[in-house]
Amino acid sequence: MSRKDMGKDGEDLARGLLERHGLEHVESNYTCDMGEIDLIMRDTDTWVFVEVKSRSNEQFASVVEQITAAQCQRIRRCAQLFLIQQNLNEHVTRMRFDVVAIVMDYEQAQWLQDAF
Repeated sequence: MSRKDMGKDGEDLARGLLERHGLEHVESNYTCDMGEIDLIMRDTDTWVFVEVKSRSNEQFASVVEQITAAQCQRIRRCAQLFLIQQNLNEHVTRMRFDVVAIVMDYEQAQWLQDAF
């Protein structure tokens, strides 16, 4: 399986997991000059910006350990731009940043709410 296919499959699994927990899908693969947000969801009155990390296995490092501070900062900046484009005030709007880590070999998903 290619990295692109694994990423797409992981995002689909993550979306399904979040929807089963009551979140509403808004957008996938939102891109801007600063980067990309894998999934944008709504959890009642909260915007949820989701980073999905998919790996075939955890042989070298856990999936969650592979998220860098720079990556978190890029996602935050993209989220701010998204909210501006939606005519929402980022200082008033409730938002959080979640991570869904997928290990494809074991079909495991770990959802970390308010991860960064």
